[in-house]
Amino acid sequence: MILKTLTPEIDSIIYLCTVCITDNNGGKIALTIIISALILLGLGNWAWKKYFSNKKQISQQK
Repeated sequence: MILKTLTPEIDSIIYLCTVCITDNNGGKIALTIIISALILLGLGNWAWKKYFSNKKQISQQK
């Protein structure tokens, strides 16, 4: 009875998700997405402040 449960069945189709096929687990993938999103938000904030902000510069000359 034990040998019957250990033998693989060739006729059965095994469905695996992308996380199960790769070496990465779900935690690593989520952490990668979160870190990349924070980096993109930081770059967007820097670009907004440097190029798109329409604040007038106060001149120090009188």
